[in-house]
Amino acid sequence: MTTSDDRVAIEQVLYRYARAVDRLDYDGIRDCYFPDAIDNHGGYHGPVSGLIEDIRRRHTTIDSSQHFISNVLIDFTGDDAAEVESYCLCYLRQAPVDGATEQELAIIRCRYVDRFERRSGQWRIADRVVVFDEFRAQAITDSLDPGWVRSRRDATDPVYRQ
Repeated sequence: MTTSDDRVAIEQVLYRYARAVDRLDYDGIRDCYFPDAIDNHGGYHGPVSGLIEDIRRRHTTIDSSQHFISNVLIDFTGDDAAEVESYCLCYLRQAPVDGATEQELAIIRCRYVDRFERRSGQWRIADRVVVFDEFRAQAITDSLDPGWVRSRRDATDPVYRQ
């Protein structure tokens, strides 16, 4: 029997996934999937181990990443299975090249169409298809005050402070 706690657990996996990608926390990404999960993620289709390597490769030039998850709809298909659709809005900023002040900002609208399963009491992604709606790129100049606390894409980000 599923409960509201199951809904919260599934939503938390989605949010943890977004944080893990944005902070390049590869173990955190892995923890959102079952080891035998398959992900169809645009240019990549295969197991989660390959997805992590694909993210590692694609994000080497991205200096800022934010994934916003919303409109989470969960349809339980059994006590230990759910079909989940969630919207995702991504902002991916490329690092400036050769001292340039302009950077490319990609804005991606997509949806995650997931099959979640509960195994050994844990909800995780068993299968994911990313459905893309739009990809836009624009040149921007980052005018953030250098004295402000900046986001970092690793374990030194303030979210991980002890």
